[in-house]
Amino acid sequence: MQQLGWHIFAHFYLYLLAIIVYFCWFDSKISFWALLLMILGLTIVHFIIDLAKAPIEKLFRDTKMVHLFTYISDQILHITTIYIAVWLVFNEQITLIPAQLNNYPKFCALASLAIIIVYLIGYLIPYVLEVLMPGFNLEKKSISFTKQSGKIILTKNQEIPIVSNKELKAGRYIGGLERLLLLIFMVLQIYSAIPIIIALKTLARFKELENNRTFAEYYLIGNFLSMIFGVLISLVFIYILKL
Repeated sequence: MQQLGWHIFAHFYLYLLAIIVYFCWFDSKISFWALLLMILGLTIVHFIIDLAKAPIEKLFRDTKMVHLFTYISDQILHITTIYIAVWLVFNEQITLIPAQLNNYPKFCALASLAIIIVYLIGYLIPYVLEVLMPGFNLEKKSISFTKQSGKIILTKNQEIPIVSNKELKAGRYIGGLERLLLLIFMVLQIYSAIPIIIALKTLARFKELENNRTFAEYYLIGNFLSMIFGVLISLVFIYILKL
C-alpha cells in the first residue's frame, strides 16, 4: 500500500506540472481551478484502478495470461480516463487520429509516446514473455546445502531463476535505451544505424547466448518484441511529429 501511495503521489505531481506549464505558457484564460479539479479526479481514479488490480488477478486465479490482460487493461483505462477528463474540461471534439495538432497537444503526445517506448514497453515485455514462455526464467537444478549437523543434503529439481532480478532490471534499462536510440534513428531517417543497436546488445550477451540455450531463446524473443514495439511506436511518433 505504501508503494502504491508513492506511485499515486508521483503521478499527481506530474499531472500538476503539466497543468502549470499549460496554464502559464499556453492558455491562461482557462480556469486553473478547473484544471486542478481535473487532475485530482484523475489521481483518484488512478488510485482506484491500481487498487482493484490485485483483487481482480486473484479472482481470476492469478495466471500469467491474467497478469498480461490486467496490465494492458490497466494502461488502457488510465489513458481513457485522461482522454475523457480532457474532453470534459476543454469541451472540445477530440479525435483519435487527428488531422492536425497545436503545439501543446503535439508536445504532450510526443512526450507520452517517448515515455511509452522507454518505460511502459519495458514492463509489458516480461508479461508477454511469461505467456509465450511459461517458466522461462526458471530452471530445475540440483543444489546442495549443509545443515548445522554437518550433513550435506541434496535438494533435487529445485527451480531457481536463470536471470536474477538485478539482471532483469538492468535489461529493462538497456531495452529502454535501445528503443530510445531506435526512435531517434527512425526520426532522423538513419536506418543504417539500427543494426548497430542489435549488434552491440548481442555482443554484450554473447557468452550467455552461447552457453545457455534457454536464456538465448528468452533473449531473442524479448529482443524481437522490443524491436517490434519500438518500430510501431516510432511510426506513430513520426506521424504525429509531421502533423
